[in-house]
Parts: sequence; C-alpha cells; structure tokens
Amino acid sequence: MDKKLIYIATAVLCIIAIFPLPYGYYTFLRISVSIVGCIAAFDLVNKGNPKWVIFAGIVILFNPLIPIHLSRDVWFFLDLIVAGLFGGQVLISRQEGK
Repeated sequence: MDKKLIYIATAVLCIIAIFPLPYGYYTFLRISVSIVGCIAAFDLVNKGNPKWVIFAGIVILFNPLIPIHLSRDVWFFLDLIVAGLFGGQVLISRQEGK
C-alpha cells in the first residue's frame, strides 16, 4: 500500500477528531496515529532526514499505552497541526518523486 495514502487517511482521521465523538474514536485515533507516525519516522530515518524527530514526538504524544491527558482545546489544535504535518509529508514525498 502506498504510504501517501496512509498519510492522507491519518490526516483525515485527525481532522475528524476535532468534532465531539465517543471516547472510543480517540482511542482508535491514538493507535492509528502512533502506528503511522512510527512508519513516517522510520521512513525519514532511512532517508537521513532529521524531521524524523517531529514524527517521533507525534508518536509519544499520541501513544495509547501511556496517554497524555490534555484539554479538549489543546487537542483541537494538536489534531489540526498533526493533520497538517501528515499532509505536508504527502506533498514533500510527491516533490521528491517517491
């Protein structure tokens, strides 16, 4: 499966998360973002790109094992920022031709 499609899907999941939804969705989001963040971080490490640190931070922030509890207002902005980062990763990979 194409990584770009996975990044887009994760960005969409983060945008959906700005709406009030059942707690189960946010657990699903944490798991999904953590997995895809790991994929992005490892991909960037293999390319020698120092931006892997950003995605490692996303993995830590969204990890489902030791959840970080923040207010709804803070998560609103974090979800939008993370969606933008995954969307930006798609654009950068398109420019690289990969």
